[in-house]
Amino acid sequence: MKNFDIFNNCADAVCVFSHDNVPVFENNVFKTIFSDLKTIERFKKRFNFNWCILSSDDINQTPIDVLLNSKENFHTIASFQNSDGTSVYFYIYSFIQDGFKIVFFKDVSSDNILDSLNKRYTELKEKYDEIKNVTDKFSKMQEHAQSQVLKMGIINRISLVIRETNDIETILSYSLKEIHSLLGSFKTYFSVKEKNKFNIRFVHDGIKPDFSYCEYEKDVIEAIKKKDIISSPCLKECVNSEKFFNRGVTRIIIPVHNKNKLLGIIVTFTKQKVSVEDNREILQSVAVQLSSSIIQSGLILQLNKKNKKLEKTLNELKTTQLQLINSEKMASLGQLISGVAHEINTPLASISSNNNLIKKILSFPDKISREQIAMISELNSIDIEAAKRISDIVKSLKKFVRLDEAEFQQADINKELDLTLKLIEHETKNKITVIKKYSQLPPVYCAVNMLNQVFMNILINACQNIKEYKTEGKIIITTAVSDGCLLVKIKDDGTGIPVEIQSKIFNTGFTTKKTRAGMGLGLAISKKIIEMHKGSITFNSDVGKGTEFIVSVPI
Repeated sequence: MKNFDIFNNCADAVCVFSHDNVPVFENNVFKTIFSDLKTIERFKKRFNFNWCILSSDDINQTPIDVLLNSKENFHTIASFQNSDGTSVYFYIYSFIQDGFKIVFFKDVSSDNILDSLNKRYTELKEKYDEIKNVTDKFSKMQEHAQSQVLKMGIINRISLVIRETNDIETILSYSLKEIHSLLGSFKTYFSVKEKNKFNIRFVHDGIKPDFSYCEYEKDVIEAIKKKDIISSPCLKECVNSEKFFNRGVTRIIIPVHNKNKLLGIIVTFTKQKVSVEDNREILQSVAVQLSSSIIQSGLILQLNKKNKKLEKTLNELKTTQLQLINSEKMASLGQLISGVAHEINTPLASISSNNNLIKKILSFPDKISREQIAMISELNSIDIEAAKRISDIVKSLKKFVRLDEAEFQQADINKELDLTLKLIEHETKNKITVIKKYSQLPPVYCAVNMLNQVFMNILINACQNIKEYKTEGKIIITTAVSDGCLLVKIKDDGTGIPVEIQSKIFNTGFTTKKTRAGMGLGLAISKKIIEMHKGSITFNSDVGKGTEFIVSVPI
């Protein structure tokens, strides 16, 4: 028998079969691994195919059967079931030498496990990479969301300040504070462009530089004009600054434009590493809001100046209007003087005549009869009535000429109309019949003296229109309440107003009266007075039939 002891030096199990497939040699490793297998049949049955390069028609053959029946070199991977039920894998390969079939059994279980682990590792790594990518994306999204929340918070806070105030210094202070905090700056200020320099207008925290204006390099100026946010390391604040920084500092310049007009720049200095690109959106948003605020503040400032100017003009107009009202009142008063003088002269003549008669009677005290005493008593009554009449005229006239009495108060309009009629009694006496159709009126809150001026103007015009047309006429005065408004209607049967001038009668300065008979202000001022009372004054007129004025004033 050939000596096979050399195979005892192999690390793998080795078994040698004779040409009739009988085991003739087993090395030490084989005996150790397969020590519990006493017969070749039991040995065969423990093996099952795992992989083989050959194919067999008999599916019941074990890998060992196929190996022994093969006339050529053979190799396969087969599983072997241990007595405890576990399985191990062997790479089995054989070759024929001198009629003997030498078979090697290489334990590849660890290789299979390693392959399986490698495969599992690869799968797990792919899943890990996928999860990591998702996690990284989520983290970036989370960081972006946090950044957006931070930016939106800054914008919202600045917007809130802008809504609460129009004071540009307050808005600048808050905007610079937010940028100062966002970029971790140690100095921040706002400069306004004036010619070729930037004058510093507002400094955050009041830390003022050692200069009042800044000059920059040409490339910086060009970038500012292009609306670019400039971030660059610097040794000093600007060209004209004499102080140098002790360590590296980043200067960030944020232009503030309104369309193509440069309003100013925000300049901030930081020693921290900041990315302008990461903060570009928020910085641009702050610049846009600040631009709108500056423009709005400027417009409000201009509006306030115009309002003050308009208020001054309005006060001047009110003063002028009051002067015009007083002038018209004086003109009306001038028209009244002759009539009032006549009205006063008549009772005065009566009193004077009576006094002369009484004086003669009293010069003969012994001859006074009862008839004379009765006459004296009658004369005294006439004097009392005449004196009362004079007193009433003077009181009415005195009340009418209170030029400064324009305060609003409760008034009985019926009584005020009677007062006005008393003053123009000389115009209506024995010529014009006045018909009063007064309704019961509630007190009206008004500027009494001014309304009397309106009634006076309308009534005098009515009297004059009647006298131009006829020797006698009538005026109907109606008072009523309608829809919460006082209505006063004054209708005359005079000449009426020609159609061609009806649209002009309320115009200032327009008059159809002769020179010096009027200033053309009566109806114009009357309309202003009624408008001041939130009311209206209208008229209806037929030429040859008369005119009716309708005054409506809210009660």
